[in-house]
Amino acid sequence: MKSWTTTILPDPTRLKERMQILSALDAILCEEEWLRVHHYEQSWQPGVDLGVVKNGAGDHFYVIFMKEGVLIKGFDHESPLSPHAREDGEIWPGMYDEVPEALLTRLQNISESLEADDVTFCLWHMVNDPSWRSGEMLGLDEVDESDRDGGADFLFGYLAESSASYAEWAEDYFDLSIPLPLDVVSQIYHGNQVEKGWITALNPMREVQEVLMDLKKIGIDDSRPI
Repeated sequence: MKSWTTTILPDPTRLKERMQILSALDAILCEEEWLRVHHYEQSWQPGVDLGVVKNGAGDHFYVIFMKEGVLIKGFDHESPLSPHAREDGEIWPGMYDEVPEALLTRLQNISESLEADDVTFCLWHMVNDPSWRSGEMLGLDEVDESDRDGGADFLFGYLAESSASYAEWAEDYFDLSIPLPLDVVSQIYHGNQVEKGWITALNPMREVQEVLMDLKKIGIDDSRPI
């Protein structure tokens, strides 16, 4: 088992907050849930929250938040670590071998919905452990050093590190005709609530009550009137 070194992935508490915020912003900007990139469901299962990033090109990562810790399972379809890139079609050796049993059991119990066999990277963060961890995978010298993270840093790039970077990405991805009001994006990005007026400011075509229902599922409630 080794520490996972990345400047992109925040600590579990901040990761949860950011995934909720990005999911909320996507929900405001895009009515169709299947077209959104960022997803978050509070109490997805008893004692479990689920964050998901799907880029629409076949790549994704799931983040399972549990009382024991956090487990991330990701898949980059172009990675040489993909089972589909291997002659035997098997998961890369060692991928799940060192995952703590409490976390692995949860993944195995819900493996179908989380696509557990489509995996190019896996890491975890246990309660009271200061670091993200990953398993010691075998045979990584067979692939270029730049590919050994299984596409993790590429996919973690969807966790916009600032309100400005999210706004720039969203304007392009959702093909917005006018720039987003950065002050409103920043208010949501740096806070833990969404005012009703902010919804209209970001997307005048969006039905506010429908957004509020999405936000409740995410775990964010509006805290102030229009």
